[in-house]
Amino acid sequence: MENKHPLIHVGYTKLMPVPTYLFLRKIDSERYAWFKENKSGTEEATGIEAHGIAEAIRLANLQWENAYFTLLNCGFRYTLPERDEHGLNALFCQMAASYSTSNGVYFEQELGHLCFVQAASMEARRLWKKLKQAERL
Repeated sequence: MENKHPLIHVGYTKLMPVPTYLFLRKIDSERYAWFKENKSGTEEATGIEAHGIAEAIRLANLQWENAYFTLLNCGFRYTLPERDEHGLNALFCQMAASYSTSNGVYFEQELGHLCFVQAASMEARRLWKKLKQAERL
C-alpha cells in the first residue's frame, strides 16, 4: 500500500521477528497514526493512533516496549534568529525540510520561525534519501 499521508517521524523495533521501521504519519489535521514497513517496502496500519505527536510517540513506546522501540536520531532543531543554545530533538519531517534546502534553513509553520537541523544520524539521512527517491515522504 502506497501511503500518501505526510511522514512526521520514524521509529524502529529491534525485535519484531526482524528489525522493523515504524512510520508516524499525519492522517488529518488532528490525527496521527503509526504504520509498519513490510519486507516488500509497503506500509501497513498498526492501529496505533493519537490526537498529537507526543501522544502518538507515548503510545508507540507502550505498544512496542518489549520489542525495544526506539526513535530514529534525526538531529537537533535550532530556531533562528534567536538560536537556542542546545536545540531540541528534531522530528524526521523537520530533518527532511532542513536537509532539503541549500543552506539548511527552513520555515517551521508551527513555530512561525526559521529553523535548521544539524547532527542527524547517518541512518536517518540514508532513510530520508531512500524514502525521497521512492516518493514516500
